[in-house]
Amino acid sequence: MKKILMILTSHRLDCFKLCMDMLIHGGSIRRFDRVVLLLNGVKGRHLRYVRRLMAAHPDLPWDAISGPRGRGWLISNLQNDCVRRYPDSLYFKIDEDTFVSADWDRILAEAYDAHRDRPDLSLVTATIPNNGLGCWQLLNLFPEIRAAFHKLPLAAPHTSAADGPVWYYPHLAEWMIRQFLNLDDANRRVRNQTGEKWVPYHARFSINCICYDYRHWQEIGGVQEQDEVGWGKWIAENRKLVVLATHAVVHHYTFFNQQDWLDRSPLLEDIRAANVPTTAWERSSMGRALPRANRILRQLPSVIRRRLAHAPPG
Repeated sequence: MKKILMILTSHRLDCFKLCMDMLIHGGSIRRFDRVVLLLNGVKGRHLRYVRRLMAAHPDLPWDAISGPRGRGWLISNLQNDCVRRYPDSLYFKIDEDTFVSADWDRILAEAYDAHRDRPDLSLVTATIPNNGLGCWQLLNLFPEIRAAFHKLPLAAPHTSAADGPVWYYPHLAEWMIRQFLNLDDANRRVRNQTGEKWVPYHARFSINCICYDYRHWQEIGGVQEQDEVGWGKWIAENRKLVVLATHAVVHHYTFFNQQDWLDRSPLLEDIRAANVPTTAWERSSMGRALPRANRILRQLPSVIRRRLAHAPPG
């Protein structure tokens, strides 16, 4: 069965660059039969980077599917178009702000192979430290980290629910990511623990790093308009199986409600420094500070509008 990698990108060029650097540096991108960039309204500097990237690596089996910027069907149909273009395959889908280890695809494929004969199998998902399920799994595996987590402000008892405290509170999300900053090291630590390689469940999953086959895509009638929410609801209602690959820890930089807070932190630069070779400029104080300063500056207009909206009259 052919392996197809889909990478959804729209507006976070900084994240997309790191995503691609980790795929290429780790070598996993070379194990796919096709690498398909799902371009959701990509234009300008972002599109120029995509073209340079493909030209710089002509040995990789690139493809691209483009559509207008937006959510709902404008995202789901990019994925559906890819599946129609490459039927009867095993599909791996990540987002532009998903950062993976060197062997993430092998671990997800191993989990898929172990469960592929089950008619109720829907998909395989990776372990993401800053979502509810990933946080729950990692805190169960490392009691010393769990004890430290519970001492943090607003850290309620951890839960596997998608809307747990690690999703609501960005300081908890950043703290969890930092406990596993270097992904290759994080996965070695996880694999040295005594625990299940695969955790089965029947609930909503994280859309940011998944693996599924053509049979399942046909079963759901294609990815629906609200991909994660609708897909997860269908899985729960039909008691379908999702497999959490506990030995595949990956990072998802930020969920929408965490983004502004995390963008004011140096987390993105620290993930890069911990996982891929950096240039002298990127290691310098100025090279690390400028990207963060630019992210903060982009927030200023919305901050000013909010302040004005809540200013007392007169």
